[in-house]
Amino acid sequence: MASSLKSVESSTLALRDLKPYAKNSRKHPEHQINSLVAAIERFGFTQPVIVDESYTILAGHGRYEAAQLLSLPSVPVRIVSGLSEQEKKAYVIADNKIAEQSTWDEENLLSELAQLQDFDADAALTELFDEDTFASHKIEQVNIDTVRPHPRNYKNHPADQLEHLKKSIQDHGIYRNIIISSDNVILAGHGVTQAAKALGMTSIPVLKLSIRSDSIHAIKLLAADNEVSHLGETDDRALTEILKEIMETSDLLGTGYDENMLASLLYVTRPASEIQSVDHAKEWVGMPEYESTDENHKMIVQFASEEDKEAFCSRCGYDFKPGKPRESVWFPPKERNDWTGIKFE
Repeated sequence: MASSLKSVESSTLALRDLKPYAKNSRKHPEHQINSLVAAIERFGFTQPVIVDESYTILAGHGRYEAAQLLSLPSVPVRIVSGLSEQEKKAYVIADNKIAEQSTWDEENLLSELAQLQDFDADAALTELFDEDTFASHKIEQVNIDTVRPHPRNYKNHPADQLEHLKKSIQDHGIYRNIIISSDNVILAGHGVTQAAKALGMTSIPVLKLSIRSDSIHAIKLLAADNEVSHLGETDDRALTEILKEIMETSDLLGTGYDENMLASLLYVTRPASEIQSVDHAKEWVGMPEYESTDENHKMIVQFASEEDKEAFCSRCGYDFKPGKPRESVWFPPKERNDWTGIKFE
């Protein structure tokens, strides 16, 4: 490992001479640049931009963009000489990554903010000091082997669910944080962690809370994460439309549904005027294994009253279903799955 000292020189350079690093992996959203502008206007350009010998920016892209908005002719810089191209790439990433690893001391922060209540500042700085905008917890990327399942977790994750979770992770990454306690026990995200391990992932994003896994707060969060989502209501028509659209251009693996589940959902949630049978639902879905039953011999029987229908069913050995204006049966009667009492959630 190289350990040679590098040359560092403080200077002031014309803003037009600075060059952003072409492959900078850190993005600076508009609201952050506006905050930097407000801070520079109030406190001055107190932190120099770090550049190499050719004046390419290694650290301070956000300050550079703020200086452009302020039309500053020049800015303070520190010129670092002697870095190899590989070291420059590493420095750009390390400078941003190291800054992410700090956390707030909440007690000290709130004490300091309380003393800024009468601080005279413009809107951008006032918003910056709003205590509600400070995150008391931060996302960390940790080794997957350092977290362990909660001993009181009562939710199992069968193989078919894990396949959907694995596909979702492969397609979109882990987009929901895994919640862990201060002693590294999973409070929410057991299934995602299992799927990540099955995919051979070595690290996962976690949000660590300052509570122990055996506290009542941890147990309550464990139950809430599993159960609160059940209180939501689903617009089944909108869901089936979305799932069909996905199926037409991709596949359903990763959504929690497969083709048969979608067909069954259609049949049990749409009126007979739209979906007459399970086969019709499969046709709507476009299942490749769907086989038309148009060649079957059919006879339509109409009744003037419920009493006539009941008498017909009794004579032919069919179950009479009062209040159902439309149904189909087989003759001779044969066993079939009754989907009408099933609703997939």
